[in-house]
Amino acid sequence: MTGGRLIGFGGLLLALGCGFAVPSLAQAPDLCSGQPAAMQKSCREALELLVQGGPQQPQPARRILATGTPEGWRYDYLQPGGVGSDDDCVVSGALVLPADTAVRLSVTASDVIRPWRLPQFDLDLTGIPGRIEDKIIKLPLGEVGDPAAAPVGDEKPVAVRVLPPDAYADWEGQTLPPSCFASG
Repeated sequence: MTGGRLIGFGGLLLALGCGFAVPSLAQAPDLCSGQPAAMQKSCREALELLVQGGPQQPQPARRILATGTPEGWRYDYLQPGGVGSDDDCVVSGALVLPADTAVRLSVTASDVIRPWRLPQFDLDLTGIPGRIEDKIIKLPLGEVGDPAAAPVGDEKPVAVRVLPPDAYADWEGQTLPPSCFASG
């Protein structure tokens, strides 16, 4: 009988650990009430640890959506609250980033599966039509990738320019309209 209860508790932990996301413990259904009284405290402690998910890191202020197209990569520069149209906030060619600054890079594709790779930084994301793969990246100053590299199949080369933060701010101000970054 005890084994069945432990399997039930283990199933709860497995379900929670494999993608059951609860925004906060207060909003969580009382998943532990069905457990024997002796296990409810342990169950609630485990649930609290899973909901917390470890130390929370602040979200980057900048989000860039990389879309693989037949012509190459296009980058939509977005910030929460930005109201620019898609065409206003798009840059084709090289991805431009501020150095040593966390940026959320989201990768997708418009037509077929396309890899977005920077092997020197162990970045290997996959653009899949209808799906988005996210990664928070922080790169050092310099230029990486090779826009002139010979493509393999449908693979499009990735080029990234990483500028000092002040130079990036100048580039952003000259390239993108303020509506891409309006704070509401």
